[in-house]
Amino acid sequence: MKIDIVAFDGMDELDAVAPLEVLRRADFDVQLVSDDGSRVTCAYGLTILTDGKPRDDADVVVFPGGGWVSRAAKGVRAEVDSGRWRSLIEATTRRGAILASVCTGAMILASAGALHGRRAATHQGAWSDLEATGAIVVKERVVDDGDVVTAGGVTSGIDLGLHLVERFKGTEAAATIARELEYRTATSAC
Repeated sequence: MKIDIVAFDGMDELDAVAPLEVLRRADFDVQLVSDDGSRVTCAYGLTILTDGKPRDDADVVVFPGGGWVSRAAKGVRAEVDSGRWRSLIEATTRRGAILASVCTGAMILASAGALHGRRAATHQGAWSDLEATGAIVVKERVVDDGDVVTAGGVTSGIDLGLHLVERFKGTEAAATIARELEYRTATSAC
C-alpha cells in the first residue's frame, strides 16, 4: 500500500511524523511529499527533506494541519489560499483512493469540497470553521467516512495511523504497534 503524507511550510511536525512512524512500522510504503519535492520548514522549526512529489498512484493521501487556529502566516491557511492541493485532492477522489487528514489538515480537504456533507474531525479550535464548509463535524479522535478518514487535534495523528493499520492489516497488527509505541488507545491497555 502506497501512502503519501503531504508536507508544506508551517505544518505541525507531529501531524505528519506521528502517522508516518505508525504507518512505516506497519511496513506500508510511506513517503513525505511536497508540491515541488524539496524541503519544508515546519511550524516549530524542524526542516524536513521530503521524498519527492505526490505519487499518481498513492492509495492514501494524508494532509497534516498547522497554523490554522493561530492564523500563522505559513501553514494550512496559506495552503488553502494557494489552492495548490485542489487538483491532487480531486485526482485522489476520482481514482477512488483515500483522503485523510490530521488536525486542521481537514480544512485543506474542505477547501477542495471533499468534506461537504461528510462526517469529519478536526482540531477543536476549527470545529466552527469546518462546519461552515458544509462538513458534519464529529468530535472524535478519528472519523472514518469510507474514502475520507479524518483525525482530531495534533496527537490524534497516532490514532489515525493506528486506525489505518487496523483497517488494512487488522486489529492485531494495530495493537502490536500500539504496544511497541507504548501508546494507550481506547481499546488497548498499553
